[in-house]
Amino acid sequence: MLTSPSDSWPTLPCDIGPYVPHEMGMCLLDRILACDDTSLSADICPTADDLFAEPDADGQSVIPGWVGLEWMAQAIAAWSGMQAARSGQPPRVGFLLGSRRFNSEVAAFACAHRWQIHVQLDYRANNGLGAFTAQISDDNGIRVANAGVNVFEPSDAADSSTDSSTNNDSNAPLSSPGQQDAAGASLQGNS
Repeated sequence: MLTSPSDSWPTLPCDIGPYVPHEMGMCLLDRILACDDTSLSADICPTADDLFAEPDADGQSVIPGWVGLEWMAQAIAAWSGMQAARSGQPPRVGFLLGSRRFNSEVAAFACAHRWQIHVQLDYRANNGLGAFTAQISDDNGIRVANAGVNVFEPSDAADSSTDSSTNNDSNAPLSSPGQQDAAGASLQGNS
């Protein structure tokens, strides 16, 4: 676990919400357990009130196995948010581009059980592309899901160039109507 060079680095474990830029109940994970320059561990204990909870064949509330990929993506977002906090910056918006070999040993995650998500940085390019190895473990530490996860985090220059009407810097990059980001989405009109 890292120690903070600034007062903005939290004592761990801590609430994950301030480090994941999601609203309206979409921040699905509970806590950040550990974080360093290349990895993060988080956890969740889903309840029957969870946004993705549904009854299984026995009437018990469960979270579908595919939601595990979103848990992994949110752990990556939290890692990025923690890195930003170290320099006094707010969390930034990022995009899940896709996954490689998502494998889940469980069809669904039981509610009222604690699940741990661990993400490890494989690489992070200067253009905002990144790749992580991610896994989910049960409360006994047994791995139940894993994947390679590809992400994209636009740079501050890309964020500010999407609205050329407010950008008065003649040297700043401007986006054309047909320009697309790495995920294939148009840079203009995606606010």
